[in-house]
Amino acid sequence: MFRRFPVSVLLVGAMLTLPGATFAAMPQTEPPPLAATAPSGKPICPVMLDEVEDPSDAAYSDYRGKRYYFCCPACKPKFDKNPRRYIRALEARQRRMGKTRS
Repeated sequence: MFRRFPVSVLLVGAMLTLPGATFAAMPQTEPPPLAATAPSGKPICPVMLDEVEDPSDAAYSDYRGKRYYFCCPACKPKFDKNPRRYIRALEARQRRMGKTRS
């Protein structure tokens, strides 16, 4: 006759039906810092080592407190499978770029 619901479902349902009930917004947290940027300021894809044209529309992964953007959706699973490999290549490219600018 009666259906059993988890207590959390019942509480949420009760909160939604209370007149004048308001919900506080979840606190917004800042995204992690970018791992690498090109001289143009755009992020660099750690897999293809190319600039990411539009980071607002790009896939990304957060790894060890840094955000890595990808130039295409196919790069993300490759990076997620072995992030250290691609990070080493990205850091080597950044060192080379730093030496050529001096």
